[in-house]
Amino acid sequence: MGWPNRRYRNGHTVVPGIIPAGTSLYHGRGDPMVPATPEWTAFDFELSTLYCGLFTTDDTGCWHLTLVVERPLNIVYFDGYSGLKLPGSGTLDSQDVLAWGRVMPDRYSDEPRRIKDLCKWGNNFGIDGFVRLHTSL
Repeated sequence: MGWPNRRYRNGHTVVPGIIPAGTSLYHGRGDPMVPATPEWTAFDFELSTLYCGLFTTDDTGCWHLTLVVERPLNIVYFDGYSGLKLPGSGTLDSQDVLAWGRVMPDRYSDEPRRIKDLCKWGNNFGIDGFVRLHTSL
């Protein structure tokens, strides 16, 4: 799945999809709390562990949540390496257009705002979440 995106990483296709009930999702974090705000999860346990403790300064270790989808989720899939936050690369352009109405290259690392505004946009269309590709080896 990843090889075509290594050569042409700036995909601009936005595709509706469904995550079936029973699918496992994973979320690594620096505290034992269930998120109270929108946050990204992963289909891949190993990828989610990269985020364990990433946003904590007290080195409390890794907390890892395993979530199971209870009902089919309506999602929007962004193609290309749309999970990469590379300045000026175009990987986030489709997300920016949906969230903010235009490409905002200066906000490439503004993940909390991006996911909040994507969710706000998605609520108008019955969207439960978003899927985007991240690099993995």
